[in-house]
Amino acid sequence: MEDQLIIGNTARKHDSKRYNWKLYVRGATQHVDTVVITLHPTFKQAVRKATEPPFEFPSRGWGTFEIDIAIKWKKGGVLYTSWNLQFDAPDVSKVVEIPPHLLATQGSAPPVDPASTPADTDLNLGVSSAEEEAEIACEASADPKEPVESEDAPPEPPQMLRETSKGSSEEDTVRSAITARLRGTKFLRHDNPLFMHGRGYDGPVTPPKVIWRSDKPPRKDHACPKWLTATEFEDCKTMMTAKVSQLATLMRISRKTVVYTGAGISASVIGQAALSGQNKVGWKSNTREAPPTFTHHALGFLGREGLIHSWVQQNHDGLPQKAGFPQERINEIHGSWFDPSNPVVKYSGSLHSRSYPWMREDARTADLVLVLGTSLGGLNADQVATSTAQRSLLPPAAQPGVLQPGSWIRAVPPRRGSVHRGMVTAVNGELLTVCFQNTSEDVESDSEEEEDDELGDPVSLPAGHAWELLPATGGGLGTVCINLQQTAHDGKMTLRLFGKSDEVLRMLLEQLGFTAEVARNPVWPKAHRALVPYGADGRRLPGGTARRMWLDLRAGQEVRITPGHNIQGAKQPAYMHIGAKKPITTKGGEARQPGVGLGKVQKYSNAACSFLLNIEG
Repeated sequence: MEDQLIIGNTARKHDSKRYNWKLYVRGATQHVDTVVITLHPTFKQAVRKATEPPFEFPSRGWGTFEIDIAIKWKKGGVLYTSWNLQFDAPDVSKVVEIPPHLLATQGSAPPVDPASTPADTDLNLGVSSAEEEAEIACEASADPKEPVESEDAPPEPPQMLRETSKGSSEEDTVRSAITARLRGTKFLRHDNPLFMHGRGYDGPVTPPKVIWRSDKPPRKDHACPKWLTATEFEDCKTMMTAKVSQLATLMRISRKTVVYTGAGISASVIGQAALSGQNKVGWKSNTREAPPTFTHHALGFLGREGLIHSWVQQNHDGLPQKAGFPQERINEIHGSWFDPSNPVVKYSGSLHSRSYPWMREDARTADLVLVLGTSLGGLNADQVATSTAQRSLLPPAAQPGVLQPGSWIRAVPPRRGSVHRGMVTAVNGELLTVCFQNTSEDVESDSEEEEDDELGDPVSLPAGHAWELLPATGGGLGTVCINLQQTAHDGKMTLRLFGKSDEVLRMLLEQLGFTAEVARNPVWPKAHRALVPYGADGRRLPGGTARRMWLDLRAGQEVRITPGHNIQGAKQPAYMHIGAKKPITTKGGEARQPGVGLGKVQKYSNAACSFLLNIEG
């Protein structure tokens, strides 16, 4: 054990959903100065550090993910590695060899390249990106050769053109004026003159015209207020120009813009279930071969331009990726036709373990949300729009680390049995007055009912009541909705635009200083294999690793679905034998044997812009 470290985790059940787990670094820790780990970004404290033994990091949760680990040696240098959190055994671990030069006696160590082992490496690591947290859908298993250097890679697909926008500070005069207006304008009733324009709208007020009238609700399968119908509206040119100009301003100053989309943006090429005057209810043929719309291309460009930070996609159609939107920034919350690790989730199924926390994090941290093509009919993921709108009523963020009005805490409110988040409204010595959210922190639901993050009435926490101070959270820019039909949440919107998304986004590109020509089909590489930053086990390599593994998707190549997929959770009958523990009998009476997810590439489809795989028959 003098030349080895042991990295692993323990796990035991906390309740029906969650585990108490502990990541540890043990063994010859006398050589270790500091250990820094980076958890999934949905954790309140994602980056954690230990500067002395025992190097252990206890936590609680229900999802597994990859943990980045940086180990700084006492003699200088850093080892970057990772550990995939596991709950299927009480204690699992791996062995890491300590570099020989660290074990050598004084004066006998071989020369060390300072570029590879810097003695003063900074271990104040930031939260890893969504790309670093995501697991690859399938790995190349037919070519187990050593990873090769990345300069031999074929041409890459569309890349980020710029880093994501950091937005503006609270001191920015434009931002402060907008957020002050939103704080001073409560949610609007449907008979308010600004209801069809937005709480933050500042311009001429002309009602949109009706372009198609209906007395029926937008969807038969979702409840809605009596006043809400499928009637479609359109803003006049003057109104639309004013609204798009204000939307462009919001996007320039936004610190984190999240797009939340539904079937409406794909209806012209895919079909839809909602009642509409623009498209028939039902689905088109050859949906897998559908091309992206102008809306997809425009959002794809804005994503690569850094003006869109994240995209929560209700649809399964893969059109954002076909339009070049960065894969690592899109959360296909309900599954995908094109991701074998995340099939479309049935209503009886459960979301992918990484999708729900990611969506919840966007709902809590978005500065601005753009809603397109969805009726906001009450799905769980609607919280991305409604929670962000709710936060626009809050004051600016309190000073970090200081308990004061506007600070956020986590505590068990009086007469409640679970932990809730709350905003402090008054501090009187040790007595706190807090408005708590209605949703418990202890429950993370996959149900199709929207969670309630609205703040309740003030309650008092007496001296000695336990609480935890959370990172500073303040009011944001709220939510903007672009749609032909009204929604039940229109009164919460910062801006409400009535029009076709293709036309609105064409105007938005121009307001942002771009021409409509930027929204075009990407040029994809013709090669069917690529160098990816993953190892032969399908796990992402530590950041900064120069070597890569071939992901080979040429016809006939063997592939497998890596662990961490949601095939069982999705509950699609055709795939339930993949990852099963016993034979599965289909509705037709066929018994299908369990499989781990092995298969072959059949071919590449130009029409569908995708690879066709045969996995476990």
